[in-house]
Amino acid sequence: MQRVWVDFQNMGYEGVRLICAGTLKDIDEKAIKLYDGLQLIVWQEDEDDNGNPDDLIVEATVKYSEIDNCWVAQFDEDSLVNESQNNKFEE
Repeated sequence: MQRVWVDFQNMGYEGVRLICAGTLKDIDEKAIKLYDGLQLIVWQEDEDDNGNPDDLIVEATVKYSEIDNCWVAQFDEDSLVNESQNNKFEE
């Protein structure tokens, strides 16, 4: 599953919008073709209480949102964790 950077502050009605410059660059560099049902790992930088990197990360499903008028990544918000909380995302 491909990892794509997102800005979790850019939530739409149906998921995190895949429209930020950094997201689009990541998708382009990895030659990812977006389509309904595509599974991705989406992430954003974060830190622990000591300032050490501990990215936010979650598995998501891509869909084209007619409401948001763009591609979005849908995920269960309860599944959004820091990478240190779940080792299944280790590369």
